[in-house]
Amino acid sequence: MEHLAKILEFLGKFSWAVMIAAAFLLFIPDDAAKQIGLIEVRDSYKGLWWLVMVVAAAIWIGAIFSYLDRRLLDGWMKDRAARREAEAKRSKRLEDLRLRLNSLDEDEQMWIKYCLFHNVQTLYGELTNNTAQSLVFKNIVSQGSGHMLTLPFHLRDDVWRYLLDNADDFLSQEERTNPSMPKTLEAFRKSLFAGF
Repeated sequence: MEHLAKILEFLGKFSWAVMIAAAFLLFIPDDAAKQIGLIEVRDSYKGLWWLVMVVAAAIWIGAIFSYLDRRLLDGWMKDRAARREAEAKRSKRLEDLRLRLNSLDEDEQMWIKYCLFHNVQTLYGELTNNTAQSLVFKNIVSQGSGHMLTLPFHLRDDVWRYLLDNADDFLSQEERTNPSMPKTLEAFRKSLFAGF
């Protein structure tokens, strides 16, 4: 089947020339055909020339559709498959992120609550802070550059967007309005430094 496709592709490349040549031979006026000596060839094999022209036109049209199918439709199908694959990966990342965020320990949850309460994406802490390093390992925060005693830890952008979209799941309205919450969060922030 593949050999047949290659043969048809090869024929399709040159069929337009054969079609034009046959059409020229068939439709050239009689006087011009007599002058160049084609009148006898045309009259003797008129049915064959018609058949050659029709077959060449059919092969040429088939080659055009084959090209359009390969270039346009296959490209569209590949793009569509790539979009589906990207969407599946994104969905998997979000599901993994949701699982990670729902399995955080108490200190890690306080980190998230602090960021949501103060609407900040970055917290500072020591390099050796267990909570910060655990969140880095879980791919929730990324460690910035700075002094090892005050390194910035940034919530990754995709995590931050997810948290903002689902803020009530991580910081309830009761916690937002609790008068002792700012003091609790400030105590947590200070606990990120060993000298606390």
